[in-house]
Amino acid sequence: MAAEEEAASTPGRRSARFAAALKRAAVFVLLTIAIDFAVGAVCERLFLKTLTGERGGLTNYALTKEADVLVLGSSRAQFHVMPSILGRELSLRTFNAGLKGHDLLYAVMLADLWKRRHPAPRAIVLTVDLDSLARQDTEIAAAQVVAPYIGESDLVREVLYQGGPYKQLEYLSRAYRFNGKVLPILKNLFVRPQPDSDGFWPQYGVIPLEDPTYGLARHGLLEFPPPGEQASDEMAMATARRPFWDAKVRYLEALARDGHRSGTQLFLVHSPIYGLSRQAHEVWTARIRELARTLPGTWFLDICEFTEPEVFAGKPELFKDFAHLNARGAIVFSEILARHMKARLGALPPVAR
Repeated sequence: MAAEEEAASTPGRRSARFAAALKRAAVFVLLTIAIDFAVGAVCERLFLKTLTGERGGLTNYALTKEADVLVLGSSRAQFHVMPSILGRELSLRTFNAGLKGHDLLYAVMLADLWKRRHPAPRAIVLTVDLDSLARQDTEIAAAQVVAPYIGESDLVREVLYQGGPYKQLEYLSRAYRFNGKVLPILKNLFVRPQPDSDGFWPQYGVIPLEDPTYGLARHGLLEFPPPGEQASDEMAMATARRPFWDAKVRYLEALARDGHRSGTQLFLVHSPIYGLSRQAHEVWTARIRELARTLPGTWFLDICEFTEPEVFAGKPELFKDFAHLNARGAIVFSEILARHMKARLGALPPVAR
């Protein structure tokens, strides 16, 4: 009899243990979610107070600035385009929101966030280079800097989800959105930019031509070749011929189309590179010009040693390194850019037939 009662009670004990385990698991999950939400909320509150630093503070600062001309792009925007000169020559408020280590993806995300806070600008200046429209995994990974704004923009979400098959799940975590930002947040929390900061970062020094990694061997490549490989025209040509990523083309088309509806002209701008491969340059500029002609209200401005040879050709004194102008070069470049923009603002660009 006792054996029968014990046998009958065994399923009941198993069921009770399973229910207890399930309850503990549920409590653990709910506690994890609560902690994640709390940590994320604290990080977000502190993050939005930062206005300096490349891990999001400069993004926050850019989103606070009103501008008639908004400059976007990589370090070649941040270091080359002087808002003070454009503002003076165009009589328009200009802000430089370029950011080192980023390119077109960051630019279109920032533009999407910026337009939700400010009236449409008269013009957007977007720097483009040989690999700007190609798919780059490093660029997609770097886009995580905008992750705190993922709930604000469909475009931001789409770009961030390109980072991997599990990104959509990972970004459900509020804390994950601040991955790699905690120390920069604490470092920059109480640092404020200069009140008159216009986003431009001047560079100083002159390109060291005696260094074999610089000079005419660069062939227009914005990154060093892989170890053991030498930069060459062939390598530059391969970069110039890389397919335009359809996602980036779509983002660029949306930027131009939305801007055109709001009266914003888009200027795609290519700035000087020391030692640029002429062959690669001609192949790539033909492709980008053709694309620009399909975009409403869009101009392509090529300002380099081939279009302005008397200014930039053989002038190492204007460069900090092969990919960046120094402060002196930025003045020269910005004056030329302002002149080209002044002649085109309000005019209709050529359109592909």
